[in-house]
Amino acid sequence: MLGCCAVLLVPLLAVLIGSGLVIVDVKPLFAFAGKALPSFVPKDAKAVPNSEVRNFLLQAGLKGKAAASPQYEKLPLKGVFMFDQMGPAGWIDFSYVSSWDADKGEAVINMWDLTAPSGVPTPKYGGIGPYFPGGYLLAATEWLQYRVRFSCPPLQDGKYCLLKESVFGKPFADKDDQGGPMLWHMTQFDGGRKFVRDTWLVPPWGTADTSASKFHSYSLLKLMDANGAIDEENFQLFMEKLDGQDLLVPAAMAP
Repeated sequence: MLGCCAVLLVPLLAVLIGSGLVIVDVKPLFAFAGKALPSFVPKDAKAVPNSEVRNFLLQAGLKGKAAASPQYEKLPLKGVFMFDQMGPAGWIDFSYVSSWDADKGEAVINMWDLTAPSGVPTPKYGGIGPYFPGGYLLAATEWLQYRVRFSCPPLQDGKYCLLKESVFGKPFADKDDQGGPMLWHMTQFDGGRKFVRDTWLVPPWGTADTSASKFHSYSLLKLMDANGAIDEENFQLFMEKLDGQDLLVPAAMAP
C-alpha cells in the first residue's frame, strides 16, 4: 500500500515544488515515501558494489563506440558526468552517444545508458526528485526509449546547448521549433567541468524563450575527462550521493 502511494506521490513533488505551489521543503518527506518502494535491478542492468564503483569507472568509462571515432574530439560534450539535483540519476558517459554530427554540433544520447544508485537519493543531491530507487529510473527510460539531442555551438563558459527530447522512437523536433511545453538549455561553466540544465515551462499561448517561468535546474559535474582522468572532488560528491548504495549500470556497459 505504501509503495502504491509512493508511486503516485513522488512524481507529484516535481510539479508542486517546481511550480512554486509548495514553499515548505517537503523533499525529505518524499524521499521517505520513496523508500517504501522495493529496490530492484532491471533485467538489462547489473549492480556494482559500492566499494567497486571507482574501479568500475576506471574500467568502463569512455568505452562507448563514439570514443573510437575520429570525430570524437569534435563532440560537443565529452567525458563522464554525474547528475546533481536530478533524483536517482547517477552518471552519463558521453562516449555512448548513439549518433553525432560534428558539422552541426549535434549529438544524441540514449538516456537508458545512464547509471543510478540502487536506492533512493538523499534530498541533498536529489533536488525535486523523483524520489524512488534507481532501478525504476533505468527501467522507465528504456521503456520510454527516452533520447536527448544536444545542439551545441562551439562551447565556452556561458554558451549553451539547446536540448530536445524524443520518446517511443518519435523524431526530434527541429532545434528552432518553438513549440512544446518546455524549453531546455545546457550551459557550460568552469571550462566544461560543470554544465547546468535549466528548464522553462512554456504555456500554450507563449513562445519558448527564457522569459517563461523557470521550472527546474540541475547540474552535470564532470567525473572523468576525455583522457580518462578522474575529477577527485566531483567523484567524492558522487560517492556521497550514493550514500553507501550500490550502483546500477546497463549490462552493455559492464567490462
